[in-house]
Amino acid sequence: MYQFTENSDKFISLHDCRATGMQLGDRLVSFIFSDGICIGKKHPRNTYGKTLRTDAAQVDFNLPVGTPDENVTCYVFYEKKNGKAVRRRFTMERLMRRINEKGCPLEFLYAYRGGDSVVYKCELKRKKKSGVRECILVIRTDGTSYRWNELCPQKKV
Repeated sequence: MYQFTENSDKFISLHDCRATGMQLGDRLVSFIFSDGICIGKKHPRNTYGKTLRTDAAQVDFNLPVGTPDENVTCYVFYEKKNGKAVRRRFTMERLMRRINEKGCPLEFLYAYRGGDSVVYKCELKRKKKSGVRECILVIRTDGTSYRWNELCPQKKV
């Protein structure tokens, strides 16, 4: 389905990329980015000399053992009327339904890596109401695959 697969994030970033689809599989969590992912200017396949987005892309997180909920923790933050924030844990199924069925894209902002885990600070966009909900994803992975077909020179980052 995709022409290129990269297993290193050395020149790839999800910063400001929106996942508009999500899939769960056996030891796999995948996010689909209809507007692409960012490929750095030093990537061997990027001959344009500037960081660009790809066409539609997919990022697969390979999970070491067990179910997605055993390897991925998702917290979504809600603000109460008294100004305090409440953290709610979402199952992967619930997050997938929110993205796929309710049309709420998940925008990846920052990534923090350590050991076999990556922590993503994200925003879950709200479709029916304006605004966003802050979200934290902690993914324990034994490998990540970034897949796309073409770089888009008109999509400068």
